[in-house]
Amino acid sequence: MAAMVYNFVSPDAPHRHEPRCDLDMASYSIVKTVKETPGDPASDWSWEPKDSFHALARHYGRLRC
Repeated sequence: MAAMVYNFVSPDAPHRHEPRCDLDMASYSIVKTVKETPGDPASDWSWEPKDSFHALARHYGRLRC
């Protein structure tokens, strides 16, 4: 059994601490987009792994070819 990754990161759907404004919640990505300056479209960003990232890493780490 396997899972396929649809989208690694969605920089146009940044994570925000307030759930009402958290566009990341509707994203298919397996990592959160974290903006240095929330609300500034020109702000630099980085990513942080979500639980789904770790679940896929555990699953594929167990596979033996």
